[in-house]
Amino acid sequence: MTTYLIDGYNLMHAVGLLGQGTPPGGLDRARLRLLDWLADTTAGRRCTLRVIFDAHAAREPSQESTHRGVRIRFAFRQTADELIEILLATVSHPKRVTVVSNDHQVRDAARRRGSAALTCSEFVDWCITQPVKPDASQTGGSPQLTQPEKPEPTTNPDETATWLAAFSQPRPNRRKR
Repeated sequence: MTTYLIDGYNLMHAVGLLGQGTPPGGLDRARLRLLDWLADTTAGRRCTLRVIFDAHAAREPSQESTHRGVRIRFAFRQTADELIEILLATVSHPKRVTVVSNDHQVRDAARRRGSAALTCSEFVDWCITQPVKPDASQTGGSPQLTQPEKPEPTTNPDETATWLAAFSQPRPNRRKR
């Protein structure tokens, strides 16, 4: 089973849940929306999600908590990037860990440790694709995504004739003078 170490605020910015001028209380709501979305989109997949949020200004450390199966940790007196690198250094099976961040340094640290690394958009793409093939998650490797089937065209003969007439006409000869 793959564990995803996710830079929470990095992902929130990437998906548009957090921007400049977030109103009071907006940060808590945005975090909750992200955690709900993660729980919904990864339901049924064999993975563990650990979302790390920056908390360098926190007054005291907090314990790791869980929201709908998503594990949450606040990086006390450090950045999420720093805590992710510390967590990477302590895992016993780095090949079972994937780091999710747009930060090059964190992704490079993951690769050096033997872990996979995804940008936030690559992770979002993985989240919104069709579910993983059942045997892919048991291999311990990266998930193998199923490709959606190509829909069959549903045009009738009259529509086909109209399209052919519209696009089969010769183009006028336009010469520059």
